[in-house]
Amino acid sequence: MVLAFFIASVSEKTSGIIYSTFYGWNDTRQLGDVALNSLGADSSDLESARGPSEMNEEQKTRSDLLKRVHQNVMEDMKNAPPEVSSSSDVTVHLTERKGQFFFSDTDAGDSIVMWHSFGDCCFVAICDETENTGLAGYCLKLVIQSVSSHIIFLTPAELNAKIGLLRSIVEFYMPSGRLLFIGQSTVKQYEQMLHKLAS
Repeated sequence: MVLAFFIASVSEKTSGIIYSTFYGWNDTRQLGDVALNSLGADSSDLESARGPSEMNEEQKTRSDLLKRVHQNVMEDMKNAPPEVSSSSDVTVHLTERKGQFFFSDTDAGDSIVMWHSFGDCCFVAICDETENTGLAGYCLKLVIQSVSSHIIFLTPAELNAKIGLLRSIVEFYMPSGRLLFIGQSTVKQYEQMLHKLAS
């Protein structure tokens, strides 16, 4: 299961988190933005379950966690070689890199962080330590391919401008944090639907 997913800027000018969503937290589902939709809860249900100060504390804890993971990804990225296409010796994209590392944290427990940078952005999935890393990498690649086919310039400003489209793409490839084997015919149908919606 994907516990959290985020996209961060890795450009030299700006560095920070552009988009994030949480699916799980310490092996229990939390009321993140996706879980709210799937449970049919609304903000009034949230307030009755938890007070504002508890929600602010949780947001701060999550924000701190993302910052720590982002820092580790940036360090790992410095040591990662550029990604090379398996079919030839040509670099896929000038700044494309990917990697993974084990992440142990007092707030989040043990997890595996999968990351894939493309352009000025880095796509990161924080996965349960028992997750299939091959499948997680494949899903990250599908998210990047879909996002880059709909948003030509992967810059923080462009991603922020199309946050609804971005959320739809992430939810399709990682529904409620689950990683699914998705066939090419399903991907093509979904991409055709997105092209119709985007135009």
